[in-house]
Amino acid sequence: MDRFKKVYVAKCAVILSAIPALIWAHSSGPDPNVNGAPPSNRSCNQTACHVGTAVNDGGGKVEVTFSDGCTYTPGQGQHLTVKVSDPAARAYGFQMSSQLASNNAQAGTFTITGPNMLVLCVDGSVRPNSGCRSNPATEYVEHSLPSTTGVFNVDWTPPANAAGDVKFYVAGNGANGNGSETGDHIYAAVYTLTAATPGGGKPTISVGGIVNAGSGKAEIASGTWVSIFGSNLAQSRRVLDGPDLINRALPVCLGGVSINVGTKRAFIGFIGQDQINVQVPDDTAVGDTAVQVTNANGQSAPITTTRAALSPAFLPFTDSAGKKYIAARHADFSVMAKPGLFAGLTTVPAKPGEVVLLFAVGLGPTNPAVAAGQVPANIARTTNPVTIRFGEVAVTPDYAGVSPGSAGLYQFNVKVPDTIPNGDVPVVAEINGLRSQDNIFITVQR
Repeated sequence: MDRFKKVYVAKCAVILSAIPALIWAHSSGPDPNVNGAPPSNRSCNQTACHVGTAVNDGGGKVEVTFSDGCTYTPGQGQHLTVKVSDPAARAYGFQMSSQLASNNAQAGTFTITGPNMLVLCVDGSVRPNSGCRSNPATEYVEHSLPSTTGVFNVDWTPPANAAGDVKFYVAGNGANGNGSETGDHIYAAVYTLTAATPGGGKPTISVGGIVNAGSGKAEIASGTWVSIFGSNLAQSRRVLDGPDLINRALPVCLGGVSINVGTKRAFIGFIGQDQINVQVPDDTAVGDTAVQVTNANGQSAPITTTRAALSPAFLPFTDSAGKKYIAARHADFSVMAKPGLFAGLTTVPAKPGEVVLLFAVGLGPTNPAVAAGQVPANIARTTNPVTIRFGEVAVTPDYAGVSPGSAGLYQFNVKVPDTIPNGDVPVVAEINGLRSQDNIFITVQR
């Protein structure tokens, strides 16, 4: 019997010059409101203008960079760059709208600054210079001819007065160029810009203040959750919430805050005045990497940290005496811990011979691949084999891979050795010659 069959899952355009006669499906741009925006919330694959995979499942992505970070100043224009990437595409297209978060009304106006684009009104008319006159007056900027680079540039002028958060809904198409709607990949993302309310000092990252969220070690790795410590990092405290997730993607803007890791945006889970938690974007580079925080008050000085290929660490809980225990569950998903570790919560230690779930970060690539910033829907095992050591006893886990439903979280489904004695047992994970942190335990009780 395949011992991997029982896996517990925690709840927790185009080469037109070479082929001038080629006809591209919807090459002049899509109909309005197929970018995932309200009121229809439709994407292009749902309306069958391009089909191939589910949204964001084609191995690429669509992203937007804003010249003013994740904030806007009323009436002050800024430059936007849309980039669509796909490993198999021959041509690219996009559609984007800007809408008030409060009521989905049009927010500001677009001005085209690159070739082969247009602004389309919700009634299907091309926008005149005076703007869309349809009711509601929603406008969409999109390609008018496919692009071979996947890069589109546009200016955006926000409302003249502060109007609360503005959401940008963007969809990108990585097209295979077969002249039909089939085999294309649709990607979608949502960005939220907050009205700038400068006040206080510029953000500052503390020296040594960028650490692995599990181990506290001063290093980062692709897909790993890290904590950034400093001052004036955000104007308010906010935890990632369900509405912040769009198409299983984590935001790169939250509460007017963004974080650059090298040249790429990190994915945000929590912001506070003195701490930010982010998932590191994917990158094959290792070595010195600059990290910067941007908010309404400006950009922090870059702080250099070390980027490693892997940074394995168990997620810890700490008792009143400062002793660390692994975040863990029993196979029925009840909390596994020493009695009394959490006030008001019944916890039960592990038993020798039972399968337990241990949670970690920083374990690197998986098969199938799961991109940083994406919440995995299914299991995906680590590419590198893992060994778990309970004290001196080495065990191969039944499952080592992502924890479905949680971005950047890994889990081990592993049997506690029968020979393990009662008490607190040190546990270490070994992967590709690296070890998780020392002095972290599980409690065992027969």
